[in-house]
Amino acid sequence: MLLHDLPYTEDKISRVHSARRLFEFLSDNALNFPVIHHIQFPKGIHRDDLVIGAGTNAGALLVDGLGDGVLLEAPDQDFDFLRNTSFNLLQGCRMRNTKTEYVSCPSCGRTLFDLQEISAQIREKTLHLPGVSIAIMGCIVNGPGEMADADFGYVGGAPGKIDLYVGKTVVKRGIEMEQATDALIQLIKDNGRWVDPPAEE
Repeated sequence: MLLHDLPYTEDKISRVHSARRLFEFLSDNALNFPVIHHIQFPKGIHRDDLVIGAGTNAGALLVDGLGDGVLLEAPDQDFDFLRNTSFNLLQGCRMRNTKTEYVSCPSCGRTLFDLQEISAQIREKTLHLPGVSIAIMGCIVNGPGEMADADFGYVGGAPGKIDLYVGKTVVKRGIEMEQATDALIQLIKDNGRWVDPPAEE
């Protein structure tokens, strides 16, 4: 295993540039090593800065397929936070899928329901479905195009009505808002993507 090990730096361009040169060297010399982006953060870094730093230092490379994993190191951050940040970065770059993925549009004048409230409801009931991608879109105008990569779509079709999609195909139209979340869950079940949540201890 080749460990690409550079300390965190505010100069993200030089770090990313040097990493790209490393990958060019590996490719030019037919060296097929797994590469882990190991980023060492200084003591006292704020969590938000760590997340942004990990994304800008490794994310630009991972989305281009350059690298196989992320190892984050920060002296005063707990292991679970660093692990979750790593998994979130890998999932955001479409390299790993360890939890349910949600796609949603920003709210605008065409949004036909309370996007944040509905998103929270759906998330609460589906958070335990790793590998499933759910799009929650506010309107019929942009929703179908923006949710093209999702497995399932929940799209405002008319005031008080929801259309449900499997992939890019609409499969149910005009569902009343009150029944739409349950209908989405049933759709996930009908397509064999549902698992029951783990029993609470």
